[in-house]
Amino acid sequence: MKLSQFLCKHHIGRQIRQLWYIQGKKKPLDFNTESKLTSQGVHIEDALEVTNNLRKLNIKVCNFSDQVAPIKVDTHPYFNNEPCFLYEDNDLLVKGLTQAQKITNTIVFDTLPESIESITQDLSDKTNDSVKRIIQSSIIFDAHQQLLPKLKDPDRPAFNFPRKFGITNNRKTSNLNKKFIQLCNCLSGSNIGNSRSIMDDAFLCVPFDKDFHKFKFSLTIDIMLMSKNILRPVRKLDTEYESMTLPTIYPLQYLIGLTKSQIYEFKNLYPFISEYNKKYIHTIFIYYDSTKVKNLTELEIEETQIFGRALIKAFTAAASTARQRYGANVKTLPEPITVQCIHTDSKAYYFSVYQLNTLDINGEKGIKNYCWALPKLNLYDLADYVQGIPTLEGYNPDVFKRILAFYKNQ
Repeated sequence: MKLSQFLCKHHIGRQIRQLWYIQGKKKPLDFNTESKLTSQGVHIEDALEVTNNLRKLNIKVCNFSDQVAPIKVDTHPYFNNEPCFLYEDNDLLVKGLTQAQKITNTIVFDTLPESIESITQDLSDKTNDSVKRIIQSSIIFDAHQQLLPKLKDPDRPAFNFPRKFGITNNRKTSNLNKKFIQLCNCLSGSNIGNSRSIMDDAFLCVPFDKDFHKFKFSLTIDIMLMSKNILRPVRKLDTEYESMTLPTIYPLQYLIGLTKSQIYEFKNLYPFISEYNKKYIHTIFIYYDSTKVKNLTELEIEETQIFGRALIKAFTAAASTARQRYGANVKTLPEPITVQCIHTDSKAYYFSVYQLNTLDINGEKGIKNYCWALPKLNLYDLADYVQGIPTLEGYNPDVFKRILAFYKNQ
């Protein structure tokens, strides 16, 4: 018999079984997490108590082969004789910012408030490096691959381009802004961080009357930053601004482009109950996806329409907070409601601050609402692979500097 070399090798199957046996007998360690969270005011519940009280659903099995007769319009449960003008997530106003001002009775200033500019500080080199790493990890190095929307050439609308895989715009924007919020939390300290919380895809509904017409804004806020305390008003009511006239869109009406429908439910919707300790909207982050947000006429989107979309969403957030705080039928507010707004597509950022002074927006006389907005700021010029090399060019530190100022503002 031929002798061979003896190999001291472990049997992989026995090693895996032994590993599972050891890991299965591990006991959870107590790191005093519960006591630390309780000391900071975080309420903790037993998971078993929550799961044992789950409500059982009454599942009704339907026969899909049976044909259901279509519901007539006049017999629809939400049918109303008086039509309502609707504005939803992917809608754009024809005249953009000017039309939004007419609808919401708002005066727009082309700078940010002094209270925010005073807390805006230059970033350190270490912070700028962290922001650059966040941009690269969110936009360049993300390994997620998904079928991207079809490419279209206006000059050749029938030509089919090869489909590409990559990172969707919504994923880029979501990852980028959530990491920015996390970095702001680290830079602001525990006093500010403990008073903030975030909510994804918050749905708001605000119905109101204006000049004998009914309106309803049903909008989704992609990231809603909540706070324990409501933001202080930026500016006191000034009689000088009450006499200011809003820009005109003659010969058009401010109703142009809005969806007119008789099927609607005229009710308010706010995502938080009044007992929640962080129930006030602090800052809203709005995503802009050019493949979904389009003009009905298929014309190119103008920058004024993006400003108008941001103003409408900021008005909706402020009006929801006002009705949740002062009641559903409030018109004259005891105290103005302030909401900060950041509109972005992961590259271009639009910063604005909206102050709701009144919900009585009939006509153009009397008290008006205020909005402060900055021109567009680009976070970077290029963030992509260039000849196989990950490249970030034209980084602009002013963007995150203002995000941090918005986060710290109280």
